[in-house]
Amino acid sequence: MGDGAARLKARAAAACYPAVMTSPAKLDPIAAARTGLAVGPALARTFLRATGKDARDYLHRMCTQDVLRLAPGQSAYAAVLNAKGHLLGEGHLLVEPDAVLLEVDPAAGAEVRAHLEKFVIMDEVTFEDVSGALRVLPVLGPEAASRVGARAPRLIPTDRRGAAGVDAWVAPAEADALRDALLAEGAAALSAGDLEVLRVLGGVARFGADLDSTRLPMEAGLTRAAISFSKGCYVGQEVVLRATARGHLQRGLVQLSLPAGAGPGTPLAAGGQEVGVVTSAVDAPEGRIGLGYVRRAHWKEGERLAAGGGEAVVRRVIVEDGLAGAAGI
Repeated sequence: MGDGAARLKARAAAACYPAVMTSPAKLDPIAAARTGLAVGPALARTFLRATGKDARDYLHRMCTQDVLRLAPGQSAYAAVLNAKGHLLGEGHLLVEPDAVLLEVDPAAGAEVRAHLEKFVIMDEVTFEDVSGALRVLPVLGPEAASRVGARAPRLIPTDRRGAAGVDAWVAPAEADALRDALLAEGAAALSAGDLEVLRVLGGVARFGADLDSTRLPMEAGLTRAAISFSKGCYVGQEVVLRATARGHLQRGLVQLSLPAGAGPGTPLAAGGQEVGVVTSAVDAPEGRIGLGYVRRAHWKEGERLAAGGGEAVVRRVIVEDGLAGAAGI
């Protein structure tokens, strides 16, 4: 075949089977997570499996969510509080036919388990740590759930990643295989750093960074996401109801534009007085962005604060103060 004929044949093939072009979103994992499809690395989390005839009822009384309304296969985002209403841990729980799975950050795992087991007296419930058997694979994008499909039976819808998506709870080997398959199908690869950028840009607090046992859930903007106001009693409820009904929290989480060099632990000041602290910081396409807690007087978009020799600006107020504003009722 001559060169001319070969070129004509190549053009005809290209017309019938156009080459797959890399879209801008494909080149940018952050953009792919928002508008296309992206998959993160498999994450190790603490998984507690509650079994026994009282498992659902017990967890209903020990966390902030309405566990009893969940049918097998359904999930919800919840918080576990102490009697003072402070956070011991937060994460998703999944109701299964014979158990309830609760996943939390490893930094909170030991304390959450000890707290849950401490109050078991007459209830028929047992907690088992099954963290070694499961990983969390974040899959982000508008069609994440349908793209994963039946390949991950435990599929948790989540808005705690800074982009719409799902967390697939799968065995470690299955997590690697599913990730490889999605990448082969065109998903963008997200690193742990990319997940952190998305989280901070989304204004999502993380345990071990922005959340610990000194924080109330309302201060971190968890009221809408994690708390049911239609369920019965749970540990910490009195403090939550009092704080949300009256409002008047004295500190709360905000999103910040930060100067170069500012990071977790950097004090935030106004008028020469310290009024807050940075808890998370990332370098994002929009610049250096962070989360931090500031005093009530500074919960204003555009508020300027001194930070590490430079200036921080409040981009967004995340704290949820007051029942009407926070719970949407």
